[in-house]
Amino acid sequence: MTALHSAPSLRRSSFLQLSPWLMVGLAVIFGLAIAVLAARNTQREKLHMSQNLSDRAGSLIWALEAGTRAWMGMRGSQNLQALLEETGKQPGITFMMVTDQTGLILAHSDKSKIGTRGYDADTLAALGAGDVQRWRITDSPEVGKVFEVYKSFSPQPGFRQEMWHEPMGECSWWNPGSSMRSMPGMAKPLPQEKQVLFVGLDVRPFEAALEEDFRNTVVIALLVGLLGFGGFVSLFWAQSSRRSRRLLQDARAFASEVVTSLPVGLLTTDPDGRVALTNETASGLLGVGSEKLAGTPLRDTGGLDWESYASELAQGESVLEREAELTDASGKRTPVSLSASRIVNEEGLFLGHLFILRDLGEIKRLQEQVRRNERLSALGNLAAGIAHEIRNPLSSIKGFAAYLAGKIKTEGPDKDAAKVMIQEVDRLNRVVSELLEFAKPGQPVLKNEDVNAVIERALRLCGSDASGKGVEVRFQKDEALPPVPLDAERMTQALLNLFLNAIQATERNGVLEVSARREGSPGRLSVRIADTGKGMPPDVIANIFNPYFTTRPSGTGLGLAIVHRVVEGHGGEIKVESQPGTGTTFTILLPLEGQAA
Repeated sequence: MTALHSAPSLRRSSFLQLSPWLMVGLAVIFGLAIAVLAARNTQREKLHMSQNLSDRAGSLIWALEAGTRAWMGMRGSQNLQALLEETGKQPGITFMMVTDQTGLILAHSDKSKIGTRGYDADTLAALGAGDVQRWRITDSPEVGKVFEVYKSFSPQPGFRQEMWHEPMGECSWWNPGSSMRSMPGMAKPLPQEKQVLFVGLDVRPFEAALEEDFRNTVVIALLVGLLGFGGFVSLFWAQSSRRSRRLLQDARAFASEVVTSLPVGLLTTDPDGRVALTNETASGLLGVGSEKLAGTPLRDTGGLDWESYASELAQGESVLEREAELTDASGKRTPVSLSASRIVNEEGLFLGHLFILRDLGEIKRLQEQVRRNERLSALGNLAAGIAHEIRNPLSSIKGFAAYLAGKIKTEGPDKDAAKVMIQEVDRLNRVVSELLEFAKPGQPVLKNEDVNAVIERALRLCGSDASGKGVEVRFQKDEALPPVPLDAERMTQALLNLFLNAIQATERNGVLEVSARREGSPGRLSVRIADTGKGMPPDVIANIFNPYFTTRPSGTGLGLAIVHRVVEGHGGEIKVESQPGTGTTFTILLPLEGQAA
């Protein structure tokens, strides 16, 4: 079974084929972009966090130093302790303490740690505390990570802290530089050594904020990445879609041009049997315009038994170069060669039928012409052999009949028989002459002639026959016709045969119309002979140019055969149109350009 398939390359080109490696590469690129974005954002947030914590610690240090200045006096150390304790109660402050250069805690937000060692001397020296505020992140057993800010503690230049609080139970001692005696539970004079202030801030809220911000950054980056990836893929798809549409438009234009230019008729249907596509050749054969055919059920278009062909195709049979006779909308019958197939796509889905119609009219005409030429050739060979042998006895018979007619002086049956003999000899001689003319017509001698003059000469020769039967002759002369290369004698004989046949076929008071005009782009002369006679059926039309075919009892059957031979000798063609009861029209088509002698 013949099937038509859509071009797979065209369908594949209409979709973008993204390779897995391309997808992996895009994912890696977007992943790296997201990672870099998240890392930079985290680094920036950490910098902001450290700056904020450092600024807060600096404010606390400044407040402590300022508070200490405001409470200078004998109880300066107790006031500093009180400030540390109250300030340390604020949210986010892990501890605040003042140590000496050996790491001994002199004051602490947790007074229970006073007198203990916060850092050893080496660690404290490594920190390098000075007048410039510094920070670090350290671990605390109680709260975990702590943001620790430290600097040298200097409430006021030249200020001497007098005492530091000693826990109860320690031995009392006198400060040589003081006039007061230290008692247990009383404040000792603060040492004169370098002191360091530490502020510890809880970083857990900031870390939680950083984690939340990191998650938000990752989410936003993913969304941006997805949007970017979607935009990238959309651009690819849009480009592919435009390319596919362009390819489809080009393919449609190409297919439309091919279908339109086909010399055969093409007709397709949809799965429901409605006409989907026809070219001009098919619509011309059906006698219906393509616009009217579109969407029409194929069975309603007529012309052929379409459903029987569709049934054969459905049963798996092939329809290839099958001869049929197509009848168009006007009733004209045309021999055609029909090929049909089912249209099935790659998935096996039935899409409709395809019918290809090839006009066999010209082929049939050429075949008939070949057969006619073969018969004429055989007849010519036979006629050439016997024509001369017949004419010699005919001359003797005619002379003897004339002699007998002259010997009989009185009218009677004998004299009439002699006259009839002479007439029949003349008729037989005419038949032999026509046979010789037909058998060996010779090559026409073409000269530039006025076709109007040739037609008028033939009409004068048959004028008596037309007037005797009461047939009106109408000749439409075209004075603008150029000279035509033809053999005037042979063409006059051919036209005379056509005129006589038309007059004989026309009833009394009929009309014979003759016209000559120029037509067609190649430039041809058209001579049209139309009568109002009884017309001819199709079976007679098919044989009228065959030798010895005639419908008249007294006809020889060579007149139209000679006409056909003369027209062909001029490189032209002759057509006939006739319907019983409506008359007959002969049309001679001759080239306007040729080799004139």
